[in-house]
Amino acid sequence: MEGRKIIKWWLGGIGVAIVIGYSYFVLDDYIRGPRIIIESPLNGYSTTTPIIAIIGRGIHTNNLSVNGAQTPVDLGGNFRAQLILAPGYNIIKVTAKDNYERIVEKTIEMVLVIPEKEAPVVATTTPPIIEQITEMPGAQPTTTEGSIIN
Repeated sequence: MEGRKIIKWWLGGIGVAIVIGYSYFVLDDYIRGPRIIIESPLNGYSTTTPIIAIIGRGIHTNNLSVNGAQTPVDLGGNFRAQLILAPGYNIIKVTAKDNYERIVEKTIEMVLVIPEKEAPVVATTTPPIIEQITEMPGAQPTTTEGSIIN
């Protein structure tokens, strides 16, 4: 009789382990939530080329966007998006949403440096204004204080 009890407890333990294992497998997407892994470029990246490729992977996502534009994702969750950077400081937002409407967002800050030879030339000084002084017949020249010069 003792052997039957051991077998019952053993089968019951296996049954509980199967139920817990299957529950974890089914709820894994919900427990972990969506994740974004950015492979390239790194945060704080500085470049001189205005076109940049954002490469990464979305895990447990069904909707991924880069700066608000839908980005296609392959079966492995990999994505690639190309952006044109503005001169100076740029912020790129990668957003992912899962089946349970949970949203995760990653931000990449980048700087587009324009080399000196390509930088637009901006006039910093104004050209000098040349005043013409014309003498009128019979008039005497005066200084700015209004006194007569001899």
